[in-house]
Amino acid sequence: MKKTFLLIVAVLMLAMSASAQENEKYETVYLNNGQVIKGKITDYDANSHLVIRTDDGRVLRYDIHEVERVQRRARPDNVAFDSDFNGKGPQRGYRGFVDGQATFRSGKYGFSRYGVSTTHGYQFRPWLFAGVGYEYYLFKDQMDKKYSTHTIFGDVRIDFMKSSIDPFLDLRVGYNTGKNMGLMVSPSVGLRIALGKNMPLALNLGMGYSFQRMSHVYYYYDDLHSDGPYYIIDGNGDHNTALIDMDAQISGGFTVRVGLEF
Repeated sequence: MKKTFLLIVAVLMLAMSASAQENEKYETVYLNNGQVIKGKITDYDANSHLVIRTDDGRVLRYDIHEVERVQRRARPDNVAFDSDFNGKGPQRGYRGFVDGQATFRSGKYGFSRYGVSTTHGYQFRPWLFAGVGYEYYLFKDQMDKKYSTHTIFGDVRIDFMKSSIDPFLDLRVGYNTGKNMGLMVSPSVGLRIALGKNMPLALNLGMGYSFQRMSHVYYYYDDLHSDGPYYIIDGNGDHNTALIDMDAQISGGFTVRVGLEF
């Protein structure tokens, strides 16, 4: 799991590095009519014309007498930390997500869980999304007993690029209504990969860590289990020895999400 996490971080760094290399090739064209065009000049003749591919993918041709001046830019407008949308990446307005997800238990009190979630909210800036969502999870304790739970959460997401490949950070904070459950916090990193031009559909891949507060965690020793105690969520049931109530604990696990944005 550690190797998988490092791989995702490496992919994020490569995506941002590739964008940085492209940054050196961009210009801003100022026209005599006051229009400003930002992109990459692909064809230029000082006596005739220029052709520019804009940041949103259009290819435009201008006669040279229409051009007031050309200014080289240090980077294109695809870094998300400003207030302007450029036609790529998340756009202002509604954003919705549907994800399949799995959390793999980590630590002494970890419990594996699998489920689906949906999130709905608003893109306020190229870099800032906020919304609310719902998770349905199947929990398994260390006795492999299954529980179904429901979580309502708030979601804040930071997008780094206004481009078809967009690294992001995501933070979910909510409350799990299952028995002996409580506060849930789940930060993650990932990639948004656009599935078409001029449309919101995108694939989202994410990985992070989930913290789930358990109001009670129980354990007991099984005479046939030599590796130590079992940790369980529900104290009901027949066991070989008496249950011991450990009170509140934090259950942790690595979380993987794959989903669609619309």
